[in-house]
Amino acid sequence: MIDLSGKSAIVTGGASGIGEQTVRKLADLGARVTIADVDEEKGASLAAELSGAGKDMLFARTDILKEADIAALSKNVADQFGGIDIVVNSAGIPRTIAPDFEVVEMDVNHWNTTIAGHLTSTMLMAKYSLPIMISGGGGSIVNVSSLASLEATMDLTAYGAAKAGVNQLTKEIAATYGRDNVRCNAVIPGAVLTERGRKTMGKEMFELFATETPLPRLAEPEDLANAIVFFASEMSAMITGQTLTVDGGMMTKLPYWLPKMRASRGPSFDEAAARYSPE
Repeated sequence: MIDLSGKSAIVTGGASGIGEQTVRKLADLGARVTIADVDEEKGASLAAELSGAGKDMLFARTDILKEADIAALSKNVADQFGGIDIVVNSAGIPRTIAPDFEVVEMDVNHWNTTIAGHLTSTMLMAKYSLPIMISGGGGSIVNVSSLASLEATMDLTAYGAAKAGVNQLTKEIAATYGRDNVRCNAVIPGAVLTERGRKTMGKEMFELFATETPLPRLAEPEDLANAIVFFASEMSAMITGQTLTVDGGMMTKLPYWLPKMRASRGPSFDEAAARYSPE
């Protein structure tokens, strides 16, 4: 069993989606959890719900685009809970705030906002939490990345670049602060059935993912929370600088291109397949 009793955890983006499920799991395992989110209504409501159930909770309204908010968050959590043992960077910037485009159509302001919301904010959370974490004897940082960091999607240019940066930043932190007993890993979600994901990708895209993913269902936020908690706990005590893809096997085949390849090649494709068939 994982026991996080007495551990102090921060979850950015903890008011909804993957972050919310991570908050619930960490709290159930005994951690003292701070929900850091810009959504005051949802964040405060979740903190009140879990506090009412006997969990040690704190809500801190945090705008991840503001360095001062992130600096204040780390200090306040250290003051409230005596330190920081776990940081989960789950927050991001929705495309409604920073639309994404192909390079030739890119608005540099949207580009900068996307990089700030996904990559710079992750760096700043590490910048301000690491000294506190190290002074307390170490801890674990878990970053939430994306499949867009591994493969091009053609319409998530800034987002993909930002998340690829998160992957590399994860390695840099792991390599630099491992001797301080700090581990840093990243979880890479595939299609996840969150409220934001449904709005962003739409029904048609989710149906494609559901059809082409080897496992018989798409991921729920809880599936990602399980992986995050694994990295946050001593169950992964000798794992650092790693990325873990949690996508139901989506990227083990060609979910986007294979049907199109078959259609474009026509009968010759089937003839070639038959020619090399074991029969």
